[in-house]
Amino acid sequence: MHKEIDPKKEEEIEKIIKGKFISSAIGTIDEDEYPLVTKTIPMFNNKSIYLLMSDLSEHTKNILNNNKISIYYSLKEEKKQKLNNKRLTFTGTVQKLDFKKNSEEFLHLLESYEKIEIGSKFWGTFSDFNFYKFKPKRLLFIEGFGKAYKKNFD
Repeated sequence: MHKEIDPKKEEEIEKIIKGKFISSAIGTIDEDEYPLVTKTIPMFNNKSIYLLMSDLSEHTKNILNNNKISIYYSLKEEKKQKLNNKRLTFTGTVQKLDFKKNSEEFLHLLESYEKIEIGSKFWGTFSDFNFYKFKPKRLLFIEGFGKAYKKNFD
């Protein structure tokens, strides 16, 4: 049913997570075990995906109870049949990074994040904002009807 991901598809997927997407969202599970999907902006940096999120947000509160999430990337819809357009979903776990706001690691990530989300260099220093690192377990890349690719990570 799912096709193997060849090097050409790997390259296309990497372009997507490096910024060739229109919108993105994360899915989390709330305390009542219901899904919550919210907009977020993942950053691909140094071969890893990072999220800059407020500890006060609903999705982050959910992550503290259950760190299994999905990240969905929406691409430009080029076909009239909306379900026949490309999209990418990762599932995996996320971990809060325990960086001091003035640490070299935090400042490097924040500087990189500012390139994809203007203004984050300011609000990213607020005490409730932290970086989270995503560890993928699976990916599902849909190119259209009958063109589904799946990959499992170690």
